[in-house]
Amino acid sequence: MAPFNWGSWGLFLAFGYGILTFFAYGIIAIYRGTFFRRPTEKEKLELFLGVAARDRFWDLSKSWAGLSHRFLTLRNGFKFHYVTSNGFENLAHQKSHKQLVIFLHGFPDSWAIWRHILSSSSIREASIVVAVDLPGYGGSDSLKKYGATEVLEALTEFIIKIRAECGMDSPEDEAHSRKVIIVGHDWGGMLAFRLAAEAPQLADRYIIVNGPLVSLMRSNIHLLTESSAKLFKTFLREPWRSRSLLLKSIQTLKPVIRQFRRSAYIFTFQLPMPLVRYLGSGGNYSFLKEIHRLSVGQADKFTLRDAQESMASTLGPSAEECESSTENGEKYPRSVREREKSGNFGDIASYYRDGAAGGVWHKSLETISALFNIWPEEPRRTSSGTGMFDMTPGALKANATIIWGKSDLALDSHLALEGIADYLVHGSQLIVLPRTGHFPQIEAESRSALEKAVEWAVHGEKGDVGSMVQSEYPDAKVVVRK
Repeated sequence: MAPFNWGSWGLFLAFGYGILTFFAYGIIAIYRGTFFRRPTEKEKLELFLGVAARDRFWDLSKSWAGLSHRFLTLRNGFKFHYVTSNGFENLAHQKSHKQLVIFLHGFPDSWAIWRHILSSSSIREASIVVAVDLPGYGGSDSLKKYGATEVLEALTEFIIKIRAECGMDSPEDEAHSRKVIIVGHDWGGMLAFRLAAEAPQLADRYIIVNGPLVSLMRSNIHLLTESSAKLFKTFLREPWRSRSLLLKSIQTLKPVIRQFRRSAYIFTFQLPMPLVRYLGSGGNYSFLKEIHRLSVGQADKFTLRDAQESMASTLGPSAEECESSTENGEKYPRSVREREKSGNFGDIASYYRDGAAGGVWHKSLETISALFNIWPEEPRRTSSGTGMFDMTPGALKANATIIWGKSDLALDSHLALEGIADYLVHGSQLIVLPRTGHFPQIEAESRSALEKAVEWAVHGEKGDVGSMVQSEYPDAKVVVRK
């Protein structure tokens, strides 16, 4: 009989951890009474208000706070849904001096996670804002597979087409005075990191909010596990004389252990799809509601409005909104209407199942050509002088401003940030918000600080971004400045 290899053991342990976590979530839900009690009056009101929130966010015939719904169709027929400034067509065809800001959300949200930032008059007066639903989320089409190539190819083509519609690469803008800023959170931040490393031409500034740089996290996990293993081996040689090394070995692994505990939900996404779908909807959406409750930082600040808007953002358009249409007669694609019936959790969990984070991106010839046409002289564009073949895997080749909520419950700050300076180019910063969690754009204390960072970018990066953030969040710390 052939021996087990480490790959098989890894899959077995991952599956076991996923099953254990799945049942742990179920036990917690049963303990809290989620499965057996009837909806409270508060929950009934929340459901009623949630219907109203879905109508506000997803009815294509209505604008939201001065933003209108639009669709963009790719070469293969895939349709992206996004909201953008009213009069987008006029802005695109006129000689506008406005910057372009593209917002990328994360799990388990949609464009609406940016609702507080999108309301900023200062940002909207100086820029054309575009908040897009990632594939499989909100009102955007579904993909057959959510691997790195599939997701990044679709997202890159979307950004290139939006740039073209806004005239960002037109001959009239030869001086490149107009800038493109990409703002990403969580999965949107992870994808933004990959674009900044592998397609830096797409934007002049990447603002990344609590999104992991996968190559850095892998490197830090590897270093810590290797160091811990060496200490443990030394302990095994002389256990009585080197007992302190056992403790040091365990202490070294603490960040890795913390991350595995925080990432427990990811292992449940590797289970058979019926279980994954049930996790997203079972117990009256108890799993999603818990994520939303934690998004505001403090439970006592999670209002009824927060609850209904968060669920409306995650669930996307209802059957009623799927019947609405834009002024141009466009409707949500068929896959969105199908997801409304079966739920979209299978799609958004497939980002984790199919390896969108760390898989190889096989660029198509069309993508390579389009990226070259944006800026043929690539080396001149990276202010650090890093070339296209930088030896550090995942090293960025475009300016980045990282805003990090240190009290993140999903990502361990040590693994996510230790050594990040080695991956950044000149003109980049890391700003840490000490009392903020995983959702700075939602938490009341930090969203104005993030707004200041975006304002700084759209107003020409005048002054010091750290000082601007500190004007709203005095305890913010600029940890890295290159």
